[in-house]
Amino acid sequence: MKEIVKKNPADYNDQSAQSLYNTIVSAVVDGELPADFSLPQNAGEGELRWSDGAMDGVAIYHMGFHEISEEEKKLMEEAVQAASDAHTEEADVLFGRLGQQVRAISVIDNLQSLILEKRDVLSAAHLYRYAFHAVTDSEDRECVKFGLCLLELFQTDEDEDVKAAVRTLGLSDEFSIFSVFVMRQWKNGNDEIFKLAKKIHGWGRIHAIEQLAPEGEEIKQWLLREGVHNRVLPSYSALTCWQNSDAAEVLQGDLSREDFSGIRDILEGLLDEGPCSGISEIENAADMILAFLHKAMEMRLAEDRACPAAFWRKTKNIRLILEDYKVIRIIGIYYKEDNSEIAALCRELLDSEDCRGLVREAVKGGEALDLAKDLHIEYKADILQLLKAEFDNHYFLSNYLTEDAGYRSEVLGIFKQNLMLDEMKTTPTKSLGLGEAYKKCQQLEFLVQILSNYPLEGIEFVETALQCAPVRTRNQGLSALQDWVGSKNTSLEEMLPDTYALLKRLQEIEVDDGVRERMEQMMQKC
Repeated sequence: MKEIVKKNPADYNDQSAQSLYNTIVSAVVDGELPADFSLPQNAGEGELRWSDGAMDGVAIYHMGFHEISEEEKKLMEEAVQAASDAHTEEADVLFGRLGQQVRAISVIDNLQSLILEKRDVLSAAHLYRYAFHAVTDSEDRECVKFGLCLLELFQTDEDEDVKAAVRTLGLSDEFSIFSVFVMRQWKNGNDEIFKLAKKIHGWGRIHAIEQLAPEGEEIKQWLLREGVHNRVLPSYSALTCWQNSDAAEVLQGDLSREDFSGIRDILEGLLDEGPCSGISEIENAADMILAFLHKAMEMRLAEDRACPAAFWRKTKNIRLILEDYKVIRIIGIYYKEDNSEIAALCRELLDSEDCRGLVREAVKGGEALDLAKDLHIEYKADILQLLKAEFDNHYFLSNYLTEDAGYRSEVLGIFKQNLMLDEMKTTPTKSLGLGEAYKKCQQLEFLVQILSNYPLEGIEFVETALQCAPVRTRNQGLSALQDWVGSKNTSLEEMLPDTYALLKRLQEIEVDDGVRERMEQMMQKC
């Protein structure tokens, strides 16, 4: 299947205005897709909407792959045969059905092995034409991916129409990994992957970086300075960026501000091993952390005008900034129990007047509050003013105040003033309450979650949550009541008879089975 199959563009169906390929083409601005771009989804009201590429990304990193069944294998064989027989519409239907049962990312090897095993009886020309049709004409995400899986089996390096389509589809995080797999077959494939990686910013960048070979200083430098900057989590690419950028070697030399920031951001990702392996995979990790902290200390000391001029030049007059201190705090927490030298360096850096000055300024805008707490720098009055002045932009900072009984009642008053609780009580729906239209419900959920820790305080907010339209908000109200009942070791009816009566009425009109069941369970508990 590696031979080049020449094609006549007239052989292909006209591209539908509804095709995903055309949707992407029409959205591209200056060679990239806008930050808020998303492919059309069929998710209904109340259903979770995944960001482009997220389902495949989660499957790759967290869930493993689906093992294909005999029934699915048969369906795959029928789809391939229909494409080989040039039965385009039938192949569309069959690949569509296959995509409803399995995700393309989980059966790439099965599909390609099937074709290679039957290469002598399949039509390479027809499969190639079908693949191009699928990637440019289909309205179905999985069908587009199946088309790209087919193209990976062919030498497409001399087919500019195919290459243009692959590059375009790669701009969408939903298709990036499949486009990268095709690009790997091209003579300058690594350069193509690098160009694509710089244009994508979500799951696509994560996948592209995994396939990007660190050939040349330009790529290594980009991996060092930009590689972990994605819209998902830096930790997914941190280990690869550390290894492929030669960060450990760079750390031993004189650092520019850009290089220091890049290493800092990679280290932050490495220390977050929740999604995937990170710092634990690095040999002599503690030595690397110490090297970074010593560089930071040199930079801080260089701010002292009394330091030698040679030392000033060595550090290139780089000043530590707030983001540096935030990561130093994370390092200090990570190594607090395991490495006294690292912990001591972190404490010395964080306790410097330079750090304290930056934090005092930052808290005025609601930043660096965790650092402020650690350094015992007052911030609560500033946060309260932000809540009063710009509630919609800063309501999520209220949890820094509610732990203080002296501020809690004032915070509740600000929420009450901004939420208009009576207007939020409405008919229950099955909506999850996502998006800007439900912002007030989301703000209420945030507060109610906090109130779970303070039994019987803010009951009006909890009762309002029980009467909101989104399922998620009602569930949050129930969770708060459950926490209250548990902490008081009593029944809801005893603790809050009026709320119990309200819950009984709400249970009768509840439209979501799960919420109704939770309500019933609460009322049954003694």
